[in-house]
Amino acid sequence: MFRLRSRVPAAIVLLGGIAGLTTSPHRLWAQDKDKQPPSKAPSDYKLKVGDPAPPLKADKWWNGDPVGTLEKGTVYVVEFWATWCGPCIVMMPHMSELQQQYKDKGVVFIGYTAQDPNNTEAKVTEFVKKRGSKLKYRFAYSDDRATYDAWMRAAGRTGIPCCFVVDRKGHIAYIGHPMYLDAVLPKVVADRWGPDDLATIEKIEQEVESVFAASRQPAEFLTKLEQFESKHPELAGIPYFNSPRILSALQAGKLDQAHKTATHILEKAIKYDDTSALQSLVSVLITPQASKHQEMTAIAIRAAEALVKINGEKDPMALYLLAEAHFAAGNKAKAKEIGAQALAAAADNPRLKQQLEQRIRRYED
Repeated sequence: MFRLRSRVPAAIVLLGGIAGLTTSPHRLWAQDKDKQPPSKAPSDYKLKVGDPAPPLKADKWWNGDPVGTLEKGTVYVVEFWATWCGPCIVMMPHMSELQQQYKDKGVVFIGYTAQDPNNTEAKVTEFVKKRGSKLKYRFAYSDDRATYDAWMRAAGRTGIPCCFVVDRKGHIAYIGHPMYLDAVLPKVVADRWGPDDLATIEKIEQEVESVFAASRQPAEFLTKLEQFESKHPELAGIPYFNSPRILSALQAGKLDQAHKTATHILEKAIKYDDTSALQSLVSVLITPQASKHQEMTAIAIRAAEALVKINGEKDPMALYLLAEAHFAAGNKAKAKEIGAQALAAAADNPRLKQQLEQRIRRYED
């Protein structure tokens, strides 16, 4: 299961994990709860790069007409996700941007999800109802796991988000994390994608690993990140870099850079109703490194207010984060007031209420 490590405030622990704070690309996946990691070599699986794409069947579609068959001449990006998958939700705004960028070039994005005990049709419907209007690509849901198995299990994949890029001939061109799509799609769309390009993506993955590995050394991390984005400008928007970028800038004494990054993230998150980005941003900006700067806590409050506006005033975690933002800004009275609202909203969840009470007790000191 997806986990976080290092520099994670208590707010994140209560939230159950925000992908934007991860410090290793291996933690940018959520493990399928019912599957084990692959034990075979990639060549031993039934579905590989170069193979014809399997059929794609779904029981419900949103944000566009159903895709009955994968038509030749069209490029498809089929991304597998679930409502419980934080790293999946983090990528969705950028997936939407890519769909808009490539919609006139014969590219169709499909966010595909299948039923599991924690990913029911009701949960998927609720998610798409809340977020779908800002996410400009198709979503599909299946009551069974047949299509999931024909793609994911057949390819030996157990972590999501995982995307399959299908070229214009109907063959699988790429299988992997969607954060690399900006480097994959231009060549697939231009029919210039080949084996050497797969090797290039593998090298890029190693570079990303190296950048994240430096996250405990702020100056080194910022230098490596700048070098990576200079070398691969098309990948400068990887959202998983956002939180460590802000924290590292603050630790390195680069307040202007941290403020600029946080402001950009806030504006984009509000544009897309991106609750994951807002949660992650608040959680970064209430850390000791950020909260000593009034400019940063002001952004934390704005982000938390936007989160409450999206999720509603009955969402205990959104209210809790707003209370934490005010507390970090030094306004204990306001924090106490909103903390009480969070406790009231958590009345039907005794375990969560107890956790919140332990945290909110600090406001009395």
